[in-house]
Amino acid sequence: MFKATAAAKFKIPASSLTAEHGHIVHAASGRSLSFAALAEAAARQPPPNEVTLKPKAQWTLMGTSAARLDTPAKVDGSAGFGVDVILPDLLVATIQAAPVFTARLLSVDPAPAMKIPGVQQVVALDNAVAVVATGYWPALRGLKTLAPVWDTPARAHYGASDLALDLESGLNRANAPVLQSIGDVDSAMKAAARTAVFEYTVPYLTHACMEPMNATAHVRADSVDIWMPGQGHTTVIEGVAKALSIDPLSIHVHRTFLGGGFGRRGEGDVAVQAALIAKQVGRPVKLIWSREEDIRQDFYRPAAKMRIMAGLDANNLPVALDISNAVPSISKRRFPDAVKDGKDMSALAAFNDSPYAIAHSRMRFGLVDNGIPVGYWRSVNHSQNVFFREPAINELAARAKQDGLTFRKALLAGNTRILTLLDALIRLAAFDKPMAAGIPGTRRGRGAALSTSHGSIVAQVVEVSVAADNAITIDRVSCVADVGTIVNPGIVSAQMESSIIDGLSAAMFGGMTPKNGGMAEGNFSELRFMRLAEAPEMRVEVRDWPEAAPGGVGEPGLPPVAPALIAALAQATGVWLRTLPVVKQGFSV
Repeated sequence: MFKATAAAKFKIPASSLTAEHGHIVHAASGRSLSFAALAEAAARQPPPNEVTLKPKAQWTLMGTSAARLDTPAKVDGSAGFGVDVILPDLLVATIQAAPVFTARLLSVDPAPAMKIPGVQQVVALDNAVAVVATGYWPALRGLKTLAPVWDTPARAHYGASDLALDLESGLNRANAPVLQSIGDVDSAMKAAARTAVFEYTVPYLTHACMEPMNATAHVRADSVDIWMPGQGHTTVIEGVAKALSIDPLSIHVHRTFLGGGFGRRGEGDVAVQAALIAKQVGRPVKLIWSREEDIRQDFYRPAAKMRIMAGLDANNLPVALDISNAVPSISKRRFPDAVKDGKDMSALAAFNDSPYAIAHSRMRFGLVDNGIPVGYWRSVNHSQNVFFREPAINELAARAKQDGLTFRKALLAGNTRILTLLDALIRLAAFDKPMAAGIPGTRRGRGAALSTSHGSIVAQVVEVSVAADNAITIDRVSCVADVGTIVNPGIVSAQMESSIIDGLSAAMFGGMTPKNGGMAEGNFSELRFMRLAEAPEMRVEVRDWPEAAPGGVGEPGLPPVAPALIAALAQATGVWLRTLPVVKQGFSV
């Protein structure tokens, strides 16, 4: 459409023009016009019925590790994040929400906070109290002087034991809805040579982004401006419009750099709070959550429990799976119309896109609805469901006296793309060769896992050493990623490496503990993450599959690492863990 417009202006055939660096160029005459100059007229051109894509041989950027333009600013400190926003007449606020997730604010005496120098106002919201001041520290000091009175909902005593009962109840729910049924599971189970049953449990996980939650709002009579690090504007605009009863078109969202997101910054709650506070104060307000607030008022990765009954043939290969899944629903809050008759189809992740050829499969779904807010977390439902699926595959491989990759190949017969990837992983990890001996007195092991999600395929091998006192050293992670058509291999590798670190941190240490209707943990003194000295050597190989479209890379590298770690620990110690995190199962670092 740009070429047709330029051709008409130049009075030459469109076939003689090329698109280069944001311009339409006629090389023969040296004339060119920018996209900007052509855009208005080009928009009136009829869209072509068919488009011929540029052949790969002519690509100049796709498939190269082009330098990121944002890196210098992030290194030298000039990049502007949400907490860096400065406006004329700006005040700063911090906030405390109800410690019980479903509680409401009954009353608060502002007098103690108003005695703190710099404090300007105390703002009461429906389920929170905020202190507004000339800076963050006086606001936080003022907040700590307050004694808000909250109501006491029925779930105020909800704790870890209640969660365990809810998960077990969901797993055993009578007449639980069936999300998926393929083949004839009951008949296949009866005909199976033997059966095996596996139960796995994972905890709630917090996002703990490096930059705490924040948003800046300026509410005027006819418009609202929001500055924030966000992963999407729609939720913010909808939430603020509803909270202030204003026209969504009057809301302008200014996106800053993102100090970590992982799904958490796709929520609009902080922007809504900032807008409500700014409206009451009558000045621009930057709301910054404390780290405790950030961790205790998250939308958590759901805790979940799954039971898998596998019907096996004479070679211990699964021919049927009967699955029960107990898990809270993210969709029930975010997209309530998607949950019908007690069914949340997103709970099928890693099973409706499983690469394994298993003819008979059924999943029952037990919705756990306990009032704890849940939301998107890196790789979403694949983060827990791949942990349920892949360790079961590895345990079956061990029973068949095969390594995990050889066993998988039998289930992937005919899938050339994945088999090619697994062969590459075997070479990268030297998986077909004996492991090198470790430090005397340590036991070594390695395990593998595979995940297909977000249009990409990722397989990993984790190698560990376990000391006599069960202290774990994660020695190496080998990762092969097939992302279809590669856009930027450097970014793909970086995302795989960061996913591996995130996945290992969650598997080793992650977990939020329900307590007294809220969460027990509130800062890094109570939440453990992988440290630099604990990070393994990482080998990443990025592969393409030219016939496939570009796949995602921010999510797919995380799910395989936890099951591969569990298999490595099992090979080293003979213990198959089925509950995370690892450090709560008799191991340490």
